[in-house]
Amino acid sequence: MTRQPGDAGPRVLVVDDDPVIRATVADVLLDEGYLVDQAADGAEALRLAIQFLPDAIVLDLMMPVLDGWAFVDRFRMVPHADEVPIVVMSATHGLSQSAERLRAMGVRAVVAKPFDLEALLAIVQRYAPMNAN
Repeated sequence: MTRQPGDAGPRVLVVDDDPVIRATVADVLLDEGYLVDQAADGAEALRLAIQFLPDAIVLDLMMPVLDGWAFVDRFRMVPHADEVPIVVMSATHGLSQSAERLRAMGVRAVVAKPFDLEALLAIVQRYAPMNAN
């Protein structure tokens, strides 16, 4: 999908293999006026992210098919992908130790699951503000 004239807010790609988490995050973003696309795994997310460059990506690390680590690695090879802020959300053990490596890969923020939806929304708003479009 491409942005159409009159589209309201920034486009955010929400990637998580847990349908409840994915839908919950998407609903919160939609309520705030974001355009939201969803993917259940990194391969689907990569296809969508290449089709359009979202304004931000909210990404789980541990997923089937293509995990978040591999997604970031492959997505960063796409032209202009380094401009797209990625916010990682994960319940991965040792996430605080992984945060430095993720930031070196271009991830802008790391949020541990379970997370506060308002805090996650504030992070997305920082990197994809509603008035940016």
